[in-house]
Amino acid sequence: MKKNMENYEEMNREDFPGTTEIPVAQVSEGEADKLLPADGTEEEENYLHIIFEKPYNFEGTMYDSIDLSGLEDIKGRQLTAIEKAYGKTSVIASVPETTNTYAKIAAAAVTGLPAEFFEDLPGKELRKMKTAVTRFFYGED
Repeated sequence: MKKNMENYEEMNREDFPGTTEIPVAQVSEGEADKLLPADGTEEEENYLHIIFEKPYNFEGTMYDSIDLSGLEDIKGRQLTAIEKAYGKTSVIASVPETTNTYAKIAAAAVTGLPAEFFEDLPGKELRKMKTAVTRFFYGED
C-alpha cells in the first residue's frame, strides 16, 4: 500500500515552524546528568583486575579474581614469546590479540599462573579476561 506523499515537505532544523527552538521533553537537572557519560570510574581504572562472579577453584586454591596489571610492564621480548606460543597453536586469526587463546597466553605470561588455570576458567570469566587483554592492546592511551 502506497502512502500519499504529496504533502510531504522536508525541513531543516532551523526551519522548524513557530519557534526558534525544537521542543524537547523537560527533565530535572538530576535526571539530565544521568544521561552524561560518567567520569573515569574506578571500574574503568581497574579494568585489568578481573573480579570473578563466583570463586574459581583451581587445584585446591580458591580464586576470586586475577590481576592482569602486569601487562602494563610487558616488554617486547615477552610479546615475542607470547606471539611464538600463539603461533604454535592451531588457532588462526587475522587479529590474534582478540582471541581467547592469545588472551590466555598473555595472561599466563603476566600473572605467573599456569596455562591450565586459564583452560578451565569459566567462559564468562574468560570473556572478561579476553576483553581486558584486547582493551589493553587496542585501547586509547
